[in-house]
Amino acid sequence: MSDRAPMPVGWYVLSVLLQCAHVLGATVSQDIGAMALYFGVGIPLVIAFFWGRSGPGTMNAVKQGFLLGVIPAALGLVLAFALGQVFAWLILAGSLSSGVSAIMGALLGNALAGKG
Repeated sequence: MSDRAPMPVGWYVLSVLLQCAHVLGATVSQDIGAMALYFGVGIPLVIAFFWGRSGPGTMNAVKQGFLLGVIPAALGLVLAFALGQVFAWLILAGSLSSGVSAIMGALLGNALAGKG
């Protein structure tokens, strides 16, 4: 496998849709809003795990896994900020935590794929 895996565009789209659905769901139900931490970290973890199963290699799992977590989370958090659900500082903190959880998911998926 080359040392550069292709950008997982489809996974980005799916992750952005799930992050935005989570934010919009929180406007409808306080129960969904109360689980923001679990969705905010769980979505990138699971998405990156399944992307990592394609065997991107360890370094690509770290680099692209981080981006796979940060970019959709940042977009979802900007939407949440625009709707008045979160404070501005949470855009950075939440995006970084999603990036770290996506790294863990991508590394785990890559390791289980046996191509790492």
